[in-house]
Amino acid sequence: MYIVDQKYVLLLSTKLDRFKRVGPHLFNFRCPFCGDSRKNARKARGYVYESKGRYAFKCHNCSQTASIDMLIQRVDSALHREYRLEKFQERGSSNTVYVDTPVRVPIEPARETLVELGLDQISTLPKTHRAVAYLTSRKIPIDRWSDLFYCRDMSVFEKMNDAYRGRLMPGERIVIPYRNERGDLTGVNGRDLGASKLRYIAVRLSSDPMIYGLDRIDRRRRIYVVEGQFDSMLVENAVAAGGTDFHRAVDMFPIESTTLVFDNQPRNTEVVKMIERMAQAGHTCVIWPQTWNYKDINEAVMDGLSRSEVMHVINSSARKDLELRLAIRDWKRV
Repeated sequence: MYIVDQKYVLLLSTKLDRFKRVGPHLFNFRCPFCGDSRKNARKARGYVYESKGRYAFKCHNCSQTASIDMLIQRVDSALHREYRLEKFQERGSSNTVYVDTPVRVPIEPARETLVELGLDQISTLPKTHRAVAYLTSRKIPIDRWSDLFYCRDMSVFEKMNDAYRGRLMPGERIVIPYRNERGDLTGVNGRDLGASKLRYIAVRLSSDPMIYGLDRIDRRRRIYVVEGQFDSMLVENAVAAGGTDFHRAVDMFPIESTTLVFDNQPRNTEVVKMIERMAQAGHTCVIWPQTWNYKDINEAVMDGLSRSEVMHVINSSARKDLELRLAIRDWKRV
């Protein structure tokens, strides 16, 4: 089942720093997502491993997880095209179902599909409900509640993609639906309401990139790319990358009309490195002023700032080219 995956991991090895095979189905190398340790070039904390008949990737530095499909796409786009073609041919010649990339399922409008699964729209729940109280405390705009859902148990999504069978944790969560620009449901993210160490559980329902807010953006206006889904609900014409890896998001939009808004983490080496890469590539990025004492946009709104005030800070703090590089130098603390 994983012969093709193993073949392409080995083909990819020449582009993976400090690559070595440490077991029959275990490979170690420096993480291509976070770059691994900046201080120690010998550290390698990225692993490809076999689990339940498939290969997967995980980094023990940045906690990034990915399918082999995503890993190859990240490192070598030309090799990725060859991989996808061979996987397609492999599936066509066998009755085996492969789950290295979740199987595409028939798409339906998000609201109807999620309600049919037994989820409740947050907008229909009583004010005393735990999910309502949570969104109220986070000051998420009420006009977004009709497209947020309450789920008693995330395992219900195993019905929509068998690749997740037995893998989804129990527990109630707020479900955030992802759609592509056509409005097709492509995945969901479950935000924990308890004390789980796993705050978010992402469930992919198609091969489309999981970028939140694609169905809402207006390409005729400036587009803002932020980290968190809740942050994006507080910013005009925004999408959320779901973390600091903005590559998949920025590739979808014109560089001249896109502003990247990372969280305010001047002491986070990986965040600083990512912003520096984006600056070098010619992107416009927000460098938060010294007076901005918040980690992210949602934290600022919870503290009392209005959405218009946040937009003013974002637009007045956006930098590009030499101005951006100088601003990064003064902002970073690493």
